[in-house]
Amino acid sequence: MEYEDFRWLAAAIAAHTDGKIVGRTRLQKTVWLLQRLGLPTEYSYMTHFYGPYSEGLHAEIGLLESLGVVAEEPKVPAGRDEPYYVTKVTQTKGLPVKELPERVRKAIPVLEDTDSVVLELAATYDSFREQGASHDEAVERVKRKKGAKCDGGNLDKAVALVQKLIG
Repeated sequence: MEYEDFRWLAAAIAAHTDGKIVGRTRLQKTVWLLQRLGLPTEYSYMTHFYGPYSEGLHAEIGLLESLGVVAEEPKVPAGRDEPYYVTKVTQTKGLPVKELPERVRKAIPVLEDTDSVVLELAATYDSFREQGASHDEAVERVKRKKGAKCDGGNLDKAVALVQKLIG
């Protein structure tokens, strides 16, 4: 049976601990990498400030919310004005969670345990590689785009994550 992209998206979120992903950036980067691993979705991505971004994925979160499948809740950390968003699956009936490809299922815990900055760098590096950049070119482009986020071994961890997951 074939499912629409939004059902696979909801299934991927549901497969996370407590059926939730904390942060829109994490959601975008996670789905980018899961799609590369075989999540059967066809979201188009463009290079954005935080790396690969899909307007279609963002729109489908809105669709899932209107269908009552997910809830996206804004949270405002103490001392800040900007919220972050927690996307949580509210019902799983009809979602192909058990049908997620094995590589996708195995990658979810790895991605959950990955620091958000490392995840952002990994998706950005991988998107540059997908655009045809060599390893060295992709590393240099990430450094130019992300600056200090690459420090402290973060970029090395990001590249290692991509090599571990995608090869």
